Amino acid sequence: MRIRVSACGNLFWADDRLVWDDYLEHRQLALAGGNERILRWFVSWKELSSVAEMDPDPTTCTRLSSFAEQLLARDILIEQDSPRHRAEERLLVSWSPWGPSARAFHFSTRSHRSTPYVTADRMSATLWEKIQNGATPPSRFKSYPGVPRFPLPVRSAANWEHRDLLDVLDRRRSVREFGDDPIELSTLGALLDVVGKPITRPERAGFVVTEEMFRTSPSGGGRHPTEIYVYARNVAGLTPGLYHYSAEEHGLEQLDRSATDAELVAAAGDQEWLGKSGALLIYTSMIERSQWKYPFSRAYRVLMMDVGHLSQTVYLAATALGMSITFTAALRDEIVEDLIQCDPTSEIVVGISALGTRQT
Repeated sequence: MRIRVSACGNLFWADDRLVWDDYLEHRQLALAGGNERILRWFVSWKELSSVAEMDPDPTTCTRLSSFAEQLLARDILIEQDSPRHRAEERLLVSWSPWGPSARAFHFSTRSHRSTPYVTADRMSATLWEKIQNGATPPSRFKSYPGVPRFPLPVRSAANWEHRDLLDVLDRRRSVREFGDDPIELSTLGALLDVVGKPITRPERAGFVVTEEMFRTSPSGGGRHPTEIYVYARNVAGLTPGLYHYSAEEHGLEQLDRSATDAELVAAAGDQEWLGKSGALLIYTSMIERSQWKYPFSRAYRVLMMDVGHLSQTVYLAATALGMSITFTAALRDEIVEDLIQCDPTSEIVVGISALGTRQT
């Protein structure tokens, strides 16, 4: 029997124990001392009986052989041409361009037939229990105390060129050419008013206690983890530089940070067209907001969905306002993090929408 280590597992240390994470079966197994030798031995296909070659001491070899058989029974070691081996080979072919980390994340957050879920009522009750036990939900809003603040015009102050939804959907395009005219502040304010400002839902008033929020875009559990930063490059009435959009106040907080066009282009994967835009909307996710309600790794997928929903709403609003717009996720995260000065362990960079006036 030829065996080797499974290709669909990871090893990590936890509380001084070596743990095998089988992400296909959602199993984590603590390994006893000595198993490391077995895993190293079987990094390539070998006969199970080859364990006898590992150590000159017969007693040690007997113990290692027992370890190998236990690992084989748990699919940490797999038999060549077994159903598990064939399943792994199919997976490796499909996912090879994206590497081991991507497939490990996907399959470790993939739900199974027996995955337990709780009802919405039970989830709400759990949140209330957390609050009653003294846990404080993370704030819906990020703010920068002590920085200059500028109120923004509301949606009614702008000229909306298109108001029919079907017309806007048909007109929506990714446009990477921008005009030289500045974006009017009323236009930027109207867009952020529509896409970023909270919506009042009187029938859901109780949800304020658990810090849910409602916007024109859907969000998993009403958590809205996405923050919006505005890099004003060519906006009438705004000094070029970085601002944070205050959804609570519908205004901009000036962060006294700037970048050259070349630095902005480098941050966006060397896409030259971005350096000709009028403004950038930089999206980050505050992971604590979603973790508060969903303390399991699958919720990471929802962070990406939230930005997708929001950026599409930005697309539609910008189209209705007669602007050019495109979205990109081709970013050098570290450069964007340096510009925003965010902590990537708690606030992650996800994408950018580039806005501008239309070319004439």
